[in-house]
Amino acid sequence: MQIEFVNHASVLMTHGQVGLLSDPWYSGPAFHKGWRLLVETPEDRIEELLSRVTHIWISHEHPDHFSIGFFKRWGDVIRQRGIKLLFQDIDDQRVADFLRAQGMALTELTFGKAHDLGSGVSVTCLKDEFYDSALSVRMGDTHVLNLNDCAVRTPERAREIRGAVGTCDILLTQFSYAAWKGGRENRDWRAEAAQEKLNNIRIQAEVLEPKTVIPFASFVSFAHQRNAYLNDAANRPKDVIEAFQAAPFALCVMQPGDVTDGTVPPGQNAAAVAFWAEHYDRAGQDLMTYDSVEERTLRESFATWRKRVFTNNSRPAMRLAQTLSPIRVLQPVVVRLDDTGQSWRIDPPRGTLDKTDDPADLIMHSESLNFLFSNSFGFDTLGVNGTFEEAREGGFSRAARSISIENLNNLGIRFGPGLFLNPKIIGIFLERLRGVSAKMKRRDR
Repeated sequence: MQIEFVNHASVLMTHGQVGLLSDPWYSGPAFHKGWRLLVETPEDRIEELLSRVTHIWISHEHPDHFSIGFFKRWGDVIRQRGIKLLFQDIDDQRVADFLRAQGMALTELTFGKAHDLGSGVSVTCLKDEFYDSALSVRMGDTHVLNLNDCAVRTPERAREIRGAVGTCDILLTQFSYAAWKGGRENRDWRAEAAQEKLNNIRIQAEVLEPKTVIPFASFVSFAHQRNAYLNDAANRPKDVIEAFQAAPFALCVMQPGDVTDGTVPPGQNAAAVAFWAEHYDRAGQDLMTYDSVEERTLRESFATWRKRVFTNNSRPAMRLAQTLSPIRVLQPVVVRLDDTGQSWRIDPPRGTLDKTDDPADLIMHSESLNFLFSNSFGFDTLGVNGTFEEAREGGFSRAARSISIENLNNLGIRFGPGLFLNPKIIGIFLERLRGVSAKMKRRDR
């Protein structure tokens, strides 16, 4: 058994005749010009890599894990070599439909059920929160647990995973934050988020008892003129090493091409830290920008957004939720576009987009708002890439309870009779929004 690091959240696990590749994103930006890889993977390297791959597992739909560009560029190779794809079995079929339309062999993994890949290799997919998933991989006598972005923050959650798949020998897990964490002045939130990621690793290791921890899935930078400040408190590999110098497990920091069987060769960590430090230092160069969108185009995009929303949700239920919901969902939201000087009032239940002089909740570029309207995952992307600012206290929370409606729809949750009284959904909203509100109030002085 060996694990070869490729890039970001992508590793190749091999055992016998099986080569299991995870989350291949190797080039190009992600999250609407918001992220870049710290280093891209050359095409000749990808071609050689795919000659050793029998299966590709995709953890979730985010573009740093499910890269449409990769599957379009390398689709012929994947089909010709009979590489099998693995994805979670969920109601949202967008990823599965895309892969099947490309003529690829797809297996949808039932949560909690072991699936045999041959050569003494089996995998078990575990659900995490709304759309993420983890993969338990048993290769001979070795148990590898790939948590990627899974939000395993508490001992209780870690024990749930242990109860499902047991302890592990090798743990792969995210080591830095990967979404908007307050405005430019709110560095405290980002520093806290970075520390929370290290605390998560500590909790995961205490419960899951790995012999080796591989920190990964964070080798990216916020790479737009509007969000590059978010890099100011992000963890680097050296921070992870410093945090776990006395840990009861081996820490294995890897750069592209490094291989491990669970042990850490002398000097590997130091070489990897130096490699990544050089690329982190270059990350602020050549930042991306947006182009302004005309009002006519914006209105057309809103019309398509409104049509999707009304197709997937009951308008009477939306209006009832707007009036009666205890967490004030679907309220009108005002977005100021700082490149055009316009402010727009968006009212989802009424399906209206109007110019206004009312105080704004969010500030963003017209290309960002157009992207939000043009894509069902638009608000989710905005929350990750962080190319906006909160215009007033509580603005992001109001927007998240309103114009993020398609996030729920993509999960198979529709506004209809009884949804706004669903205690589970209300609980999730309240927990997340309370956390956002508290952290937005803690700003650097």
